[in-house]
Amino acid sequence: MTVTGSAFFDFVIGFAVSLIASVMNAAGLNILKLDHVRNSSLSVERQRNECGRPMWHLGLYLYVISQLAGSTIALNFLKTQWVAPLGSIALIFNFVFAKILVGTQITRQDVYGTIVVMLSVVWIVVFGGMNSGGDVEDTLTLTDLKALFARIVFIIYFSILNAIIFSFLALGMYAYWAISLDDESGQLRKNMKTKLTQLLGTNRFARASGLTLEGDEGLEAEARDLRLKKVVAMIMSACGGLLASETLLLAKSGVKLITSTLAGQNQFTDYLSYFILFVLVFTAILQVYCLNTGLKLYDSVLVVPTFYGFYTAFGLINSTIYLNQLGSYEPWVLLLVLVGIGALIYGVKMLSAPKPDQT
Repeated sequence: MTVTGSAFFDFVIGFAVSLIASVMNAAGLNILKLDHVRNSSLSVERQRNECGRPMWHLGLYLYVISQLAGSTIALNFLKTQWVAPLGSIALIFNFVFAKILVGTQITRQDVYGTIVVMLSVVWIVVFGGMNSGGDVEDTLTLTDLKALFARIVFIIYFSILNAIIFSFLALGMYAYWAISLDDESGQLRKNMKTKLTQLLGTNRFARASGLTLEGDEGLEAEARDLRLKKVVAMIMSACGGLLASETLLLAKSGVKLITSTLAGQNQFTDYLSYFILFVLVFTAILQVYCLNTGLKLYDSVLVVPTFYGFYTAFGLINSTIYLNQLGSYEPWVLLLVLVGIGALIYGVKMLSAPKPDQT
């Protein structure tokens, strides 16, 4: 069913909305990054908290509006499987604004890595939409959605996923505190960073992607700090993407809870309704915190694709398990989705490679 009466005009309007939202998204995130760069260049006495910086507010509001209004309006005119691929255009604009606004050094590896991430996102969404069950979410009532949320399989999956997310988030917050800490003797900060180096800098992936923090006697302290910031930024952006996928999953139920209640049919008659709304708001706020922290620590050309990749991949996985649609996929489709996720991880690995001057 079309909104305008023409499938062509629906597509044009949806495409235009997605394009505008992508520009706002990339501009907002890079304005956030520019604000962090400018604030960190000031003396400690002149530095201000984010809430007291107008540019930070501008970047944040542009990002939030692009996420809320962009996706909501676009979904009225386009099929769900088209919105995410069109949204990946934001990664292209991310390059443009990173170069123009922040002056970020863009390497060939960054370009290749972003292309791999973009193609992986499109691949995952396209093949993720190939299920025999079709798009059943639009036909589900609020009662159906709440029943799906209360399924034991989903509760176990959701619990394990969040245990993983919050374990890494705790590590990322601890590491961010260690990086930011500046006690008088410097010994506490040094001890904490030494432990983090041993934890984050000895695995094979870190060595392969240039994230190794130890074993290089010639590596200066400043370079070690930069590499540690890169690891923490990747952790925070990945956690932010995972939290964003949960926000997306609960958005439909949350919106129906609120709209039905405002229409005079109170839906908050059980603990599950309050829990869904709480998790929706909590994950929405926490994803912004993770993304903001990642941008504080490292370039948007790494943080944004990492965030977007995890958001897209786990958005599909979460909805498949939530809607109980795993059995509606052919084995070869699932295999191709896994190939896309593998390519996505490889793209992030390419983006994490050190730049020429980061020896």
